[in-house]
Amino acid sequence: MFHNLKAHLTVVISSVGLAFGAESSGLDVRALLLVPGGPIVKLHPMSGEKVGEAVQVGARGLSESFKPFSREFSLAIPDANQESGYRSVGKVTLPEQGKDFILLLEPAKEDYKVHVVDSRESRFGADSILFFNASDTILGAALGTNKFLIKPRVAVFAKPPPSGAKPFYQVTFYQPENSKARPFANTRWPHRNNSRCYVFFYRSKTGRLTYQAVDEYLAPVSVAD
Repeated sequence: MFHNLKAHLTVVISSVGLAFGAESSGLDVRALLLVPGGPIVKLHPMSGEKVGEAVQVGARGLSESFKPFSREFSLAIPDANQESGYRSVGKVTLPEQGKDFILLLEPAKEDYKVHVVDSRESRFGADSILFFNASDTILGAALGTNKFLIKPRVAVFAKPPPSGAKPFYQVTFYQPENSKARPFANTRWPHRNNSRCYVFFYRSKTGRLTYQAVDEYLAPVSVAD
């Protein structure tokens, strides 16, 4: 009887192990640090006692891709005071669907608040923009004649107007002031036929609203993908 129970438990445990491996297989994750200009930090993907190789994450471009052990994991840094030798600085839960994700890391004292974006989001193709507002103020954006509200800490996908005969378009960002929308940035941007753009807003040390933009080149995708 106990022999049969042992065999049954072996099958169950093996099945769980296979399911865990299948869940994490093929995951591809990159990260972007929402800090003006830098710095570059080294973070380790960690699941339980498993710790992966360090990944360099900065604000001027997406990190190299890495493959976490599961859809729920932590970003960790070395810490000799911890029994494991590492301390979690950010909890990550990837959606059940999808395998390719971008992590936007917003500093929160000594840790990071992690915002997950599906890298294959249909609204985020070539010449598209992802806005992320790390301030506490609802902002506005005008891409040519296209207008958008950008609420705090919500990914907003936007498209500029059709290129037409001009390779550029007018971009204006607004903040509320005395019940009106006041521009705090007004410039021209080129159309990006082979890339997409991440734009995050924040307040400088003086409290002034400003932004940083990061372009990501998009390699051609084959029909098989």
